[in-house]
Amino acid sequence: MRTSTFSPTLCIMPEIIQEMKKLSIILLLSSVQICFSQNIEQYADSISKKHFENENNVGLSIGIIKDQKQKEFYYGGKYTSQLKDIDSTTLFEIGSVTKLYTAFILASLENENKINCSDLLSKHLPEITKDKKWISKIKLVDLATHTSGLPSFENTKSLMKLKGFDENDPYGLFTKDVMLSILKQTDTLDNYGKVKYSNFGIGILGLAMAESQKTKFTDLFEKHIIKKLKLNSTHLTLTEVDLTSVAIPHRKQESMPLIQLAELSPSGSIKTTMPDLSKFLNKHLHPDFDQKKLVQSLLSNQLTNSEQKVGLGWGIHTINNEMVYFHNGGTYGSSSIVIIVPTKKIGVAILSNNSGEGELTGYALELIKKLMD
Repeated sequence: MRTSTFSPTLCIMPEIIQEMKKLSIILLLSSVQICFSQNIEQYADSISKKHFENENNVGLSIGIIKDQKQKEFYYGGKYTSQLKDIDSTTLFEIGSVTKLYTAFILASLENENKINCSDLLSKHLPEITKDKKWISKIKLVDLATHTSGLPSFENTKSLMKLKGFDENDPYGLFTKDVMLSILKQTDTLDNYGKVKYSNFGIGILGLAMAESQKTKFTDLFEKHIIKKLKLNSTHLTLTEVDLTSVAIPHRKQESMPLIQLAELSPSGSIKTTMPDLSKFLNKHLHPDFDQKKLVQSLLSNQLTNSEQKVGLGWGIHTINNEMVYFHNGGTYGSSSIVIIVPTKKIGVAILSNNSGEGELTGYALELIKKLMD
């Protein structure tokens, strides 16, 4: 007797096939996300381990951006490394990284057709500059790229000859009147067109932008940084309540004061959290549609007649044939470094409440190279 067997045909509806495809993609993306998170955490932990081999180091925060993924890591404490209270609400001094925010305001005003980077400084401070030989030289872009030739006042020693100098508050003398007086007394420029770092030049840029809009720099900061970018934990000045969140600056194990810059604040006064700083960097990597032109301006090399490359606020370097943008900062007892690689959608930020930005720069370059591999 012949027997037959029935082999059922597997019939899957198209809707089920589509759902299975979606599930496979989700599982694949999840595994990639887990792999990314694990690798990034290992990178961050290795830097933290190295950092705290120095017993003087107190606190550390690391932010890493790759594609659309963003991670932050926190180590040590605000007052002592033993407390372990550094977290996403901790405010760090970022020193000269502040200059990137000042440049962002300049580019924002230009994007709104309210100012032009090629404007002469004399256009916005006419009474101060009218009798100067350099009246037709210094442009706003020169101030943003440190090529104006204005005095640098790069350390407290250079301030001692200025009237009103107080060693307990060395930068407190930089009121608006004093800054304009120094500008008025400047008859010659030191190597105009050559890069020479100038906190004073950035301070003058802040004053010029404020004068152009008939307002204060703090108001420009509020509008273009805090409100427009929604960086609510980013501050030029702190309230008493904010002070409880600050990572206290340290030089070795000695607590140091927060830096006070008066009208030089556009050059280095910001205190911010790592989430806010990462968000700011992300705006350069994934700009909104209406900010693409703005970001392009910020990242474009402004020194076309020089071997050195400088954006608006940003230093520019090449690593593995990729354009890398960077800025570091240091105060009496805090240090910072930010690096972005726009073509790779990569960003790194490292903050510490110890002096020693050179150390952080080494960490950041190590991270960037690993992320670029």
